[in-house]
Amino acid sequence: MLAKYTKILFLLLLLFISKSFIYAQNNLRFSEGWGIGANIGLNYFFGDISDDKGRIWNNTPLSSFYYTDKNLMASFSLSKSINRFWGIRGHISYGKLSGSDEKTLMYFKGNVYSMDLDVSFQYLDYFLKRPESSKFKYYAFAGLGLCSFNAIARDVTSNTFLYARGYDRNGNTTNLNTESKLKLGLGIAYQLDKKWIFNFETSLHYLNTDYLDAYKSTSSKLEGYGFMSLGVIYKFNWDFNFSSKTNTVNSLWEKSRGNNDRSYNSGLKNKKKRKLYNKWKK
Repeated sequence: MLAKYTKILFLLLLLFISKSFIYAQNNLRFSEGWGIGANIGLNYFFGDISDDKGRIWNNTPLSSFYYTDKNLMASFSLSKSINRFWGIRGHISYGKLSGSDEKTLMYFKGNVYSMDLDVSFQYLDYFLKRPESSKFKYYAFAGLGLCSFNAIARDVTSNTFLYARGYDRNGNTTNLNTESKLKLGLGIAYQLDKKWIFNFETSLHYLNTDYLDAYKSTSSKLEGYGFMSLGVIYKFNWDFNFSSKTNTVNSLWEKSRGNNDRSYNSGLKNKKKRKLYNKWKK
C-alpha cells in the first residue's frame, strides 16, 4: 500500500514542481536560501495498540484524552529554497512512542529514530499570488524516508511480557527494526526578519510495517505516528570566496591606475604604484 501512495505522491509533486518552475523563472543559486532549524513537540501513535481516542473532538488540548500516550519528539533540519514557492528539506528526528488499548488490555512503549527528505510548497503564495513580502507563509510538505524503531508490549493488569521488536523478553534492547516511511504535513511560518523564521507544523508519518507497536494484527495495515511541533529556522547563504592573493594584488593595482589605461611606465615617480606593480609581476 505504501508503494501505491508513493507513486501518487511522486506524480503530484512532479506536476506541481514543473508548473511552479515555469511560473517562477527565478530559481535561487546553489549558495543561496539555506537554513538550519530545530522543532520540538508531541507525537501520537496510531495503530493496533491504541484506544479510540483519535476522534477530532478528543484530540485537542481542551480534552483530557489529548495528553494520553503523547510523547516528546525533537527534529533537526537542513533546508534549501529552490525559489519563493518550493524548497527541499532533510530531517533527523527522535522521540518515544507509546499506546494502550483497554479492549485487549495491552500497552506498549518504544523509541523511534527517523531520517527523511521532503519537498515543501507554499500553496497560498502560488495560487493566490500573494506578495513575497508577506510575513506569514502557509505551506504543505511531503517526503520519503527511513525509520528505525523498537517496541515492547505488555499486559496492562499483570505487566507481563507479550510481544517485542528490538527488545528481548527481559526488556533489554537488541537490534532496531528499520522500515521505509511516507510523510505528509502542513505548516505555518512567520518571517521575523531576513534571518529568523518561526513555524508550527503538523504531520503524519506512515510506516511500511504492522510492528511499530510490536503487535501484528490479523488484518495487515499501515501504522505510524503524528507529530505536532513548534520550531525556529535560521536562514543563511554559503560564502564561496576562493579569490587568491594574486587576484587581490591585481585588484589593488587596477584601482591604483585610476582611469589611466596605458601600460605601467617604470620611470614614473610613484613609489606606491611601483611597489604594487612589482608584486603583480611576481
